[in-house]
Amino acid sequence: MEAIKKCQVVSYQDADHYEKDDYLISEEPIQFIYNGVPHLVMMCTPTDLEDLAYGFSLTEGIVQFAQQILSVKVQETQVGIELHIEIEPILMSRLEGNQRKMSARTGCGVCGVENLSLVEKTLAELMPAEPITYEYIQKALSQSYDVQDYGQQTGASHAAFLCDRKGDIMMTREDVGRHVALDKLIGAMMQLNVNVQDVFILMSSRASFEIVQKTIAIKIPILVTMSAPTDKAVQLAKKYHLSLWGFARKGRVNCYAT
Repeated sequence: MEAIKKCQVVSYQDADHYEKDDYLISEEPIQFIYNGVPHLVMMCTPTDLEDLAYGFSLTEGIVQFAQQILSVKVQETQVGIELHIEIEPILMSRLEGNQRKMSARTGCGVCGVENLSLVEKTLAELMPAEPITYEYIQKALSQSYDVQDYGQQTGASHAAFLCDRKGDIMMTREDVGRHVALDKLIGAMMQLNVNVQDVFILMSSRASFEIVQKTIAIKIPILVTMSAPTDKAVQLAKKYHLSLWGFARKGRVNCYAT
């Protein structure tokens, strides 16, 4: 399916108006099916879905390694897309323990979890990393706009960027949902064997609790976001020793946790 669709709009500027072509980001229901068992339905941009399968499976705690996913098949239907994910049979018990009841919420984080005890996952404390510099954060920011293809065309997507420690952007994933964009990036990383000590993540969004939790799950020690963090996000970052930076804009950034 296409990530971007064209439509015609009437544009009003001051006292004038005219017809023009506009571009909309696609949003489709994606059903996650593990070993033939439906798990949840999520609204996503229908691109990089194999990456999404890997990243979501890791950040949900269903798998710990890419090798535990045996296959991923994307199947289009008349009502949406089915994402068939085959995992090692022994892992199905984890999936049943994390069962959600979630339907058609765009990039939703912990929505649909049935028990409060399942909101915060058990994660490993991060390994200490060399501090990131202000200059390298600014360098990544300066590159970010040019690699947001969907964002430039539609103004409606979030982006997750994988950056090296000198601030060069290595990889970008976009989606209408910020959590989904990050899961797609994490899934791509899982398949490429990235050294997590050599990189940091930059997000176009705020630093929510779930964004921080997903970053810790992939063991990357530094997260930079263009908007502010929440209080829970800062608490979680400090608990696991994630270096968290927010309000990253041209000429400024705040450090919330080291």
